[in-house]
Amino acid sequence: MTLRLPADAADWAVAWRDHINDREAFAAAAADFEATFLFQIRADDRYDGAPIQFLVRLADGACTETALVEESADYDFAMRGPYDAWADLLSGDLDVSESVMDGTFDVEGNTMTLLRRQDAVSEMVGAAQSIDTAFEH
Repeated sequence: MTLRLPADAADWAVAWRDHINDREAFAAAAADFEATFLFQIRADDRYDGAPIQFLVRLADGACTETALVEESADYDFAMRGPYDAWADLLSGDLDVSESVMDGTFDVEGNTMTLLRRQDAVSEMVGAAQSIDTAFEH
């Protein structure tokens, strides 16, 4: 089933959790890693709506929660970027590492921890890319 962003964002968050937890490589990469991530899709020339924010909690090699959040939330790491860049990233047309390095996405949190857990983050992005997603804008 194709999920639409932003209309199906809450369902998309649930699908993301399931796709993360279906990845054996994620479980290995995220072992002994507890963290909360905030992923924010910002308005741009393509999408002029309110920010879309996903909260993703990890513990002991599993994604324990994904949720669509409207308000600010406590998190350890954040990744924020424009809708168009997220559409490209989720479609596989943009590399997450390159887009962070070139400033397409803003990243907040302990850089050393992110570098050590880069495989877990890559698996999370890979899981997001595996969701059948249609972009409404």
